[in-house]
Amino acid sequence: MAETGIARKTNTLALVGFIAAFVIPIAGLVIGIVARRQLDARGNSESGRGFARWAMIIGALGALAQLAFFIVWVSLFATALSNAPTLG
Repeated sequence: MAETGIARKTNTLALVGFIAAFVIPIAGLVIGIVARRQLDARGNSESGRGFARWAMIIGALGALAQLAFFIVWVSLFATALSNAPTLG
């Protein structure tokens, strides 16, 4: 553990994963998992477990939301095509 008064370095991947989770959720999820593994490695004194955890949570929820949106969009598109007037 770090001494009192000395700031620990934040894991870069944890921070990048947290930011990426808002833009590209699946990337944030993967980067968050990699960052968490780095942080859990023996002898690692970096901070950022919270960033990695939230990158995984936000990334997973965002990916599920994108999947649901895609399913709804495909369903509506297929319905629109099936109800389209035919030519001829």
